[in-house]
Amino acid sequence: MTVELSPSEKVYNYIMEKIVSKEWQPKTKIMSENQLSTELNVSRISVREALEKLVAFGILDKKRGSGTIVNEIKPSIFLKNLFPLMALSENDLEEIMEFRIFFEYGNVHMFMENYDEKAVVKLKEYYEKMVENYDDQEQYHLYDFYFHKLIAEGTKNPIARSINETLHSILKFNIKQMYHEVGPDNAIHYHKAILEAIEKRDTALASLLMRRHLEEALENIRKLKVTE
Repeated sequence: MTVELSPSEKVYNYIMEKIVSKEWQPKTKIMSENQLSTELNVSRISVREALEKLVAFGILDKKRGSGTIVNEIKPSIFLKNLFPLMALSENDLEEIMEFRIFFEYGNVHMFMENYDEKAVVKLKEYYEKMVENYDDQEQYHLYDFYFHKLIAEGTKNPIARSINETLHSILKFNIKQMYHEVGPDNAIHYHKAILEAIEKRDTALASLLMRRHLEEALENIRKLKVTE
């Protein structure tokens, strides 16, 4: 069964194909609304709808007097636009934690491949701050966030950094729920063990501990869900 695209979707796909194939390079001007309308045999309203969507996503940029320009496309553009949609949707904390188990396990591997003594010193500082702020919910989670963020940054992978930023930005809206359902003891115990494994340059153990840390947190969330 063939799905019939709407005129607006037809324009959207046409433009995206031109950009992805590099036919339309970044910083170049694309066809005018009239040209797109004639080329694709659609109304100017449909063209405008597609263009507005692409501008909203940061893929195109409308400049007065210069027409519509292709932006420099980076993964972070899409992730930044994804965040508001995720934050406003009914995100299940359980689903986010399930994803984090495999995502952050991989982050530790990449972090170890780019081992940096300064980053390890900073991780230790964040762990110590978590311990100091055990009873301060907001400060505790702030340093917990910094710990995971630094590992993501240490991967040297811009996509990993952006995804981590998006996930933890959403989790900030669930700080109270996280503190109640997971508690500080889980992270303090595992962060210390992960840090020690990193200092010993034991990639396999550090990655495994990160996975166990998040699996145990997820298990606590599920247990409380059953009893509620």
